[in-house]
Amino acid sequence: MNTVLSRVSIVDTESAHGPVYLCFPPAGGTVLGLRGLARAAVGSAVWGVEYPGHGARLTEPPGESLAVVADEVALDCLVRFGSEGFSRTVLIGFSMGAFVALEVAQRILGRGLPGPAGLVVVGACAPQRRVPGKYAKVDTAEAGRLLERSSADYRDSPELREYALDLFLGDLRLTSAYPGPAQVPLSCPIVAFRGADDPDFAAGDEEMRAWRAWTTGRFTGCVVPGGHLAVLSPGEEARFWELVRLGMEPCDD
Repeated sequence: MNTVLSRVSIVDTESAHGPVYLCFPPAGGTVLGLRGLARAAVGSAVWGVEYPGHGARLTEPPGESLAVVADEVALDCLVRFGSEGFSRTVLIGFSMGAFVALEVAQRILGRGLPGPAGLVVVGACAPQRRVPGKYAKVDTAEAGRLLERSSADYRDSPELREYALDLFLGDLRLTSAYPGPAQVPLSCPIVAFRGADDPDFAAGDEEMRAWRAWTTGRFTGCVVPGGHLAVLSPGEEARFWELVRLGMEPCDD
């Protein structure tokens, strides 16, 4: 059974009255970790991407690169949604997932098909502001400290933390090797989020605002309370969806 894309919400795509959302987990993340967020998306269908070697695809070998992962996801999007359905889908990428989401959008556009209805990026600097190779030699101890910035709490489950850390290490290395996408802007709205206390944005908002270069459409930057991926914390989900919907609304002018 193909599990690249999984429906996370209980709302069917056909019965949803809002846009369809397709979520890309952060490094070390799985579709399972998106369920709390999906439950708060009232009336909208939410899907999640399961990366190879993660979650329901644990027995598969991990992706060779973020580009290879994006190739597979793009093809599955066309099978699941069709080109017209994809054009009504908002892609939401969390940290590493932001780069995979952008790559997927560009692959669809590269086929001469319409792009997504929107792109939401959370906790990720713009691709052109990345530091290549930043995590190429990260060790287990440092990876553990980075993992603790996520919204997940592993204090009561050492086994789950070990599993997540193993996935996280592999994903960090994929992200480190990622050269960045082609310089092809989208035309849909982009909404970029950063946590006010996220150390990745210690220098300010420039890394977030630099996402503006990736669309000819509307851009919205949102600073939210908390640290890295704070929007995934329990109690923050409804506000996240409110800001996403505001960012996707067409301008009056």
